[in-house]
Amino acid sequence: MGKPYTPTDREQKLCEWANNKFKQSYVAKAPIMEKWKQYESAYNGEYFKNENRPDYKSNQITNLIFSTIESIRPIMTDNEPKFITIPTTPEGNQVAGDVQVALDYEWARENMSLKLSAQLLPMLIYGTCCWFLPWNAKGGEMGEVSCKSVNPFNIFPDPLAESVEDSEYIIYATYKHANQLKKAFPDKAEAFVGGNISHSELVADRDKDAVGEQNQILTFEMWFRDWTTMDEIEDEKGNKSKVQKYPNGRILTCCPDLGIVLDDKKNPYKDGKFPFIFMKDYEVPFEFWGRGEVEQILSPQIYMNELTNQIIDNAKTTANMPWIIDKNCGIAPGKLTNRPGLVLRKNPGSEIRRDTPPAMPMYVRDSIEVMKHDIQDVSGVFDSLKGEKQSGVVAAQAIMALQEASQARIRLKIKIMEHYLGQLATMWYSRMQQYWKFNKWVRVTDVENNVDFKEISPEILKNDFDIRIGAGSTMPTNKNAMLDLMIRLAQTTAEDGLPMVDRKSILEFLPNVDKKAI
Repeated sequence: MGKPYTPTDREQKLCEWANNKFKQSYVAKAPIMEKWKQYESAYNGEYFKNENRPDYKSNQITNLIFSTIESIRPIMTDNEPKFITIPTTPEGNQVAGDVQVALDYEWARENMSLKLSAQLLPMLIYGTCCWFLPWNAKGGEMGEVSCKSVNPFNIFPDPLAESVEDSEYIIYATYKHANQLKKAFPDKAEAFVGGNISHSELVADRDKDAVGEQNQILTFEMWFRDWTTMDEIEDEKGNKSKVQKYPNGRILTCCPDLGIVLDDKKNPYKDGKFPFIFMKDYEVPFEFWGRGEVEQILSPQIYMNELTNQIIDNAKTTANMPWIIDKNCGIAPGKLTNRPGLVLRKNPGSEIRRDTPPAMPMYVRDSIEVMKHDIQDVSGVFDSLKGEKQSGVVAAQAIMALQEASQARIRLKIKIMEHYLGQLATMWYSRMQQYWKFNKWVRVTDVENNVDFKEISPEILKNDFDIRIGAGSTMPTNKNAMLDLMIRLAQTTAEDGLPMVDRKSILEFLPNVDKKAI
């Protein structure tokens, strides 16, 4: 048995420095996280539950916040994004199609359609979602790009930063079980002593119902700029000079509470960027975090629920008005009920009656409708966007025009989302350029569901490209209208005697059928 592992003074100082940076960022981010918790609670409907409300009071929740977000989300993910590879040199023009095929394959391999749909929730609720794009090495040169969805609660950036690019540091804070760290770092196993979770937001409050010792250890993965640490190099003539040791940044992985450094190395990525991509719902100039939908529609939602419950309470009261009886009427307590056909005998000269209930003012109901319209106006999600029929609009073209107009706000969101996905694809391609050292076969599926394989060589990836998402490629389309248009174009003869479109163009807009068999 060797001696138990003891952190060195250097390790402890590094951990203390990282912990101080974490505390600075945590303090700056704390008010934002409190708001995020409220917004998430509002989306789930828990924010509007009044547990201290008496039993006889109504607590009806009509959650239009949930409805609004879940109306936006499927529209934004209706279609797969189409990558456009724009070569920066003439040589790349010949292989642009192969690079596009490789990106499509990578997108499918990582199940990005499901991940994107899930990541739109924090983007729409909090205002920001985060992607983490490391290279997952499985041993040697083999490995793959890993695109991880990160909870924004776990990211702590430089408080003075406006974006990832100008951040001096970004801390990815998580809790890991002590046994997990013991397995990964057996030489330090005896030093890993876990405890209870002190920052519940880092585990999405999953520790609330935990019983007993949790054996968790706070772990930082800190990406930061190190401008001061220098290396001394010597050229062929024996001249010595100093250069930056970490020109692309530095990664410090540590357990700050234990003073243990797990890893300390250079940023391995040639692009020199921190591997984080942040997608924002509403971009706020000069602020790191974006704004979401809930922040703007929470107030009318609260008052709408209050007025709705007042109407329900009024309906309960007016449908069952209290009885007014004299003490000497001879009716025993509990004998008066709402049973139909109830017969009561009372003493002569005494009174039993019910007052006529006052009518609910119309402005109360009107106020609820005003709140609903306010939520629609603020969010941009109108009834026509949900497919509901509008009174007075019966013509097909008029309905389509109305739906297209109602998608104006959504189109802007999709345009912004496509911009961020383009950044993600560009970083993804940079990983492929750096780490794909061998020929790789990728699967290709065409519109007729025919499966083929294409070989991608490292020579192809040597060319630089600007990766973008086709403008509007993720926008929803009226497939029935497009199918009708394609059929009419197929029946229209061009100057050369051939139809305007071919069969494959029509197949693209057919419903879920066996296109290959057709």
